[in-house]
Amino acid sequence: MKATFRRALLAAALLAAMSGPAAAGDPLTRARETAALGDPAKALSIAMDGLKAAPADRELFLYAVEMLPEAPTPHAGALAAAAAARVQKKDEHYAWYLGLCKALRISAKSQEALSNCKKALELEPTAYPVYRELGLTYAAAGNPRKAAETLEQGVEISSSDYKAHYNLGRVLELRGDGARAAQSYSRGLSLTIRAQTPDSQYYRALLKAGLRRSGKLKAKAQPKLKAPGKTAARKAADPRQAAACLAKFREEFLKDNLGSALETSDACVRLSPSDPELASERAPLMVRVGKYEEGVREYERAAVLYGPNNSMSAFCRVKAAETWLKLRETTKALAQYRLALAASPQDLNALKGLAELQENRSDSAGALTTYEAILKLDPGNARAGARRDELKTALLSDDQILAELHLRQAIDEQKTALLPEDSKLFKAIKAAELGGAVDYLKAKVPTARGMTVEKKTAAGTKILLTGAGYKAYVFHASKDAIKVFETSGVGLREIFQLRDLTGAPVFDPAGRLTPEGETVWRTGAGTQKTWLLPHEPVQESPKARETRQKIAALQGRGYEEISEPEYLWLLKVTRCLEMTLQNAPVSAIIQLDDGTRPRYMICYDEKADCSNLCNNKLPSYIASYRANNTTEIESDYSTGFFGRGAVKKRRFCENGEVWMGDIGITKDKNPCAAPLPSAR
Repeated sequence: MKATFRRALLAAALLAAMSGPAAAGDPLTRARETAALGDPAKALSIAMDGLKAAPADRELFLYAVEMLPEAPTPHAGALAAAAAARVQKKDEHYAWYLGLCKALRISAKSQEALSNCKKALELEPTAYPVYRELGLTYAAAGNPRKAAETLEQGVEISSSDYKAHYNLGRVLELRGDGARAAQSYSRGLSLTIRAQTPDSQYYRALLKAGLRRSGKLKAKAQPKLKAPGKTAARKAADPRQAAACLAKFREEFLKDNLGSALETSDACVRLSPSDPELASERAPLMVRVGKYEEGVREYERAAVLYGPNNSMSAFCRVKAAETWLKLRETTKALAQYRLALAASPQDLNALKGLAELQENRSDSAGALTTYEAILKLDPGNARAGARRDELKTALLSDDQILAELHLRQAIDEQKTALLPEDSKLFKAIKAAELGGAVDYLKAKVPTARGMTVEKKTAAGTKILLTGAGYKAYVFHASKDAIKVFETSGVGLREIFQLRDLTGAPVFDPAGRLTPEGETVWRTGAGTQKTWLLPHEPVQESPKARETRQKIAALQGRGYEEISEPEYLWLLKVTRCLEMTLQNAPVSAIIQLDDGTRPRYMICYDEKADCSNLCNNKLPSYIASYRANNTTEIESDYSTGFFGRGAVKKRRFCENGEVWMGDIGITKDKNPCAAPLPSAR
């Protein structure tokens, strides 16, 4: 009764305070007092309303960030918009980046959230809210060890702040570390007693509830033993020993005593071999000490222990995929990304990793599907949207590109065959459109006609550049680019000799931007140096140098490099999977990566050791493509002769087997009729 009476008095006092001048003119005070009454949602609404009137109020903004719940809410979008507006106004205060960090974390965009939190840390490394949001973002990203470590740093900076102790206790509690969580809650609670503020009353209730929960966890981890006999006591000691071992392992890991932590974790596995948390926390330790393969296997074991349809299982699969990629095991990484999505189909990290890997493996169609899945979950993802549009462009057939150019009035309407320069023009126009050329041109020549054309699509009406519009765009962009380079300190004589980082010229002989130069200008030539002066050499990365040496060695063995369009056409005309052309029995293609783009080598010399009965026909496909003689090769029927009708012919790959495109051979006489990898 006494406690109830005290709460009633407190509520009456706070309501009286809220009705005074502070309530009318100070939204921060009103919000804090409302939270103390047990209504954090209303407190947040008061803070957000206050920000509408005073968007630059950093203290009020930081309070809104603190009170924003860890769940999707309209306030998250409003807070992110307010933060983005301040950043666009060049207000480099850490508060705005914390707002973006939390809003992105709530939207399950952990990596983007981490980036913004780290930016806030760079701007202000001594403010506790930075460590709070960064630590909680690590926790949301599935890294409880890093989360606890970051929040402990925050406690060191603000040891007298009860909020710091509460947040650390919450993360420790979620890790199952009841003993340490209880310590943090207890310390925070003692600090609230001395701090008589609305915030302290709100957090006192949270700390008491946390202390009750962690006390139960602690009791569960250390059960009281009955004393019926030695055997029963020994059996009951196992869970207690396992919990103590896990706590010691975590303590050693947090202290960065890696060798001791690894040794302790080995003992913990013997005590509790089926603990998924132990396995998931051992895995990164193994990776850090260089035991990559053991670490990735531990991630995979943890995923199995967590069970199907589990977000932590998906997290472990993603980490396993990332580790396999470090070992250059792309096939195994691909499998782990797919297993991650089987466990959690909406895991954005798994989708993003899968899309990037599919692109690296030249699986453009697969990457396109994955980017579309990302955009369904995250419609505002600019990179996914741009890559989706670029891949759609890359997958267009010659006839489709011709149709697009005709629609844009960019080529002669009588033209029926696509030439290389036409394809290059279309890619340049499309890249400009994706980069915002339509809006840019409207701002430059708002009244000009014939610069754009409308195209009806299932998603709505799109505004496209015409051929004349693209020329006008390049004209104005070239003038603006010259000004940007002049502002950057480049002399007028040198401007027209600039190159991009790969060595391609930025301007053509007529002084207009080339497609490569337009990319340099559009991606921020004035904010970062993305171009080379005439005397500056093209820098070759170690990976590019290594790839160049491998190409030279392969050329000495009878291989020849083919372009990516030639490689994609080879896949199309043979109807083979990539792995079929790369693996036995064909073994014709070797794919390399120079760090900027994939490179493809084909066994081209029929007298070389790499040539065999199963691949010696492939060079003829490339030769026909280079001679622009593809009609007969692409046909599904042979030419009839001597009154005989056309005969259905096999492709190089048919029905899960390699047939080399031969009509006459039979299955028992086919030297390459081994099952393809996908058919096993």
